[in-house]
Amino acid sequence: MNKEEFLSILEKELESLPEDKREKYMVYYKACFDGIDEVSEKAIIFKLGNPKIIANNIIKEHQKSLKRANLSDGKRKFFDFFDKIKTGSIIKDYKFNFKNIVIAIILILAFILIILPLLGNASAIIFAILSIVFGVIFIIFLMPIIIFSIGVGLIFVSIFRIWDIKSASLSLILGVICIISSFFLGKFMYKGIKKAYSKLKSKV
Repeated sequence: MNKEEFLSILEKELESLPEDKREKYMVYYKACFDGIDEVSEKAIIFKLGNPKIIANNIIKEHQKSLKRANLSDGKRKFFDFFDKIKTGSIIKDYKFNFKNIVIAIILILAFILIILPLLGNASAIIFAILSIVFGVIFIIFLMPIIIFSIGVGLIFVSIFRIWDIKSASLSLILGVICIISSFFLGKFMYKGIKKAYSKLKSKV
């Protein structure tokens, strides 16, 4: 595939886009080939990848942006927030400065010292429910790390039981099982969360 074929396929695949959007992308990809020889041209094409896949990703992003444009501000911010978590940009975008830390502390103190006392006896129930919910979530997300730590601990214990072959072998086997289990559990949880998020997005 050469430059002309690449750009021709890309333009054809982008026909469903509005003309201004399509032209914007074509200008960008044409610029990728400016002032290069035939060898470099092939290297650029290899780096960019299949033009059909590129076009498909562009169209998906365009459709997603159209859906977001029709959402209310609250829903848009909600999905933007989870997109930032997914890409990891939320940490980069957040500014851990003195002002933000003070605001966070004030809000937490206001909730504990003002909101909870106003609720009276109900505050204790709410606090207990929140503690249970967040505690369960915290434990679930930490489960792979906990199991992994147990596995490492069992292997470590087996080293000190080297003179007791039966106990050492049992600890070693259980430790390896725990470490392997923690990997697959973590992988399963990640896929589950990703799948649930994708389903949530598709409903909007």
